[in-house]
Amino acid sequence: MNCEVHGVYKNLRYRILVIDDQIYILDLGRSIWKIVFPFFFWMFPNTIFKVENHETVEKLRAPEVKQTSTGGIGILGGGIAVLIANLLRPLTDYFDIQSSSFVNSIIVMISVIMLVSLRFYINHLNKKNLYKVVNLEQLSTERLWIRPKPFKHFSLVLGMYLFFLAFTVMLFVAFIEFPNVMILFITMILLLFVLFASSITVAVGYTTVKFKGGKKAAS
Repeated sequence: MNCEVHGVYKNLRYRILVIDDQIYILDLGRSIWKIVFPFFFWMFPNTIFKVENHETVEKLRAPEVKQTSTGGIGILGGGIAVLIANLLRPLTDYFDIQSSSFVNSIIVMISVIMLVSLRFYINHLNKKNLYKVVNLEQLSTERLWIRPKPFKHFSLVLGMYLFFLAFTVMLFVAFIEFPNVMILFITMILLLFVLFASSITVAVGYTTVKFKGGKKAAS
C-alpha cells in the first residue's frame, strides 16, 4: 500500500502519513527501543493516529522542501568525523588528563547519561509542542509496518547508525585507557548522531506500508 510522508514543522519526532486519502500521525519517539535501535521501525509494527480534522494537519505540516540525499549526509558526516580526528591529533597531548580507568569509566557513564537525558528531553519538548495542536491520546489508532523505500535508504541509515555506533564504542574504550578531553568530546558528538538516527528512519517522500491484520486504510 502506497504512503505519502510529510514532515511536521520544526518537529523531528512526528511524521504525517497520507494513505488512501486518510491522514495519520506517526510518532517516531513513542518507543524507547526504536530510538535506541532505529531499524526496529522497519522490523516491527508501528502505532499511528488517525486525524479527521484536515485543518489540524495543515497547522502541523512542514513547508515542502527539496529532500537532501541521506547518503550524502552520511558520507559527509563520517568524513568530517575522520577529518576532525586527524586535524586534532597533534593537539591531543595538551588535553590529556591524569586519572584511573575506574574514574574514566565513571566519566563515560555520566557522559552517556547526560546525552541520553538530553535526547529524551528534546523528545519530550517535541511532544509538548505537537500536543498544543492535537492530543494524540484522543485519536483512534491503527498498527502498520513501514517499508523503507527505496532500499538504498534502509542501507544508508543502517550503515550510518552502525558506523557512528562502532566509532562511539571504540572511542569510549580508548578514553578509558587513554583519558583525553578531546577524545571524550568527539565521542559525545558521535553518540548524538547515534541517538538521533531514529529521526531519519521514515523520510519525507513516498514509501509503502502494510496494515497489521490486512486492514484497509479506507475502511
